[in-house]
Amino acid sequence: MCELMAVAWPEPRPFESVEGWALELERMGVTGFGWGVAWIDREGDVPRARRHRRAVRMAEDEAGRRDLRTVTSDRFLVHLRRPSKLSTTQEADTQPFVAEDGSFAFCHNGQLRRHEEFRPRFEGRLAGRADSEVGFRFVEALLAEGRNPQDALTATHEQMEGRANFGFLGADGALVVYAGNPSNALWTFGLEDAAVSASGLHSDDTSVFDLVFPHAEHRVRLDAGSAVDVAAPGGRPGVARPAVVDKDAPTRAAS
Repeated sequence: MCELMAVAWPEPRPFESVEGWALELERMGVTGFGWGVAWIDREGDVPRARRHRRAVRMAEDEAGRRDLRTVTSDRFLVHLRRPSKLSTTQEADTQPFVAEDGSFAFCHNGQLRRHEEFRPRFEGRLAGRADSEVGFRFVEALLAEGRNPQDALTATHEQMEGRANFGFLGADGALVVYAGNPSNALWTFGLEDAAVSASGLHSDDTSVFDLVFPHAEHRVRLDAGSAVDVAAPGGRPGVARPAVVDKDAPTRAAS
């Protein structure tokens, strides 16, 4: 029962600009078993996705949040975790996951039903036990084939099945969310001068705005099977086509 949030700013902003929103998502959501944030580091010759993650509540990670206040970026991808299998509450299973070359970061809210079938394909490249890491490697393989992020996220859900909200942050600035978890709607909206996407607290109404983002404008609930680049002008849908949804999957999401 994770929550995720993607934020794109027109200019670099400090992590503090998103910290309060993320803490409220954690407080109001059913999370608290790990958290992480990815951002784009543009200081070197080649931009890279960087990450901080800890297998504790965000609110409890005071040292980590203090260190992050020196980070500035125009892209942030936040994941707040609540797995259904509490045996996976270790740092290796904590998200976001980041490619070794820093080319992208990835996070997931839901349950990828066929993850055990695909796990052997990535043997030796998995550090943890969660289904989400298998999804991360699946997306990575599709990107290596030349797929764009929207197609890669959509195809991952179609092939691995189950329930899946995805977040993707590319080192090139792409900030893509994919909606495929009917028990936790994904929304896009404007807030201050940022373009934002966030999951809906597993509440089938607009409570996420009443409780966390009361000043949000241009609120749009994403259709199932749609992928949106939050950083694109207006956050317009990049892909919208039917996704495979496992109606027999349990309502409680795992990631």
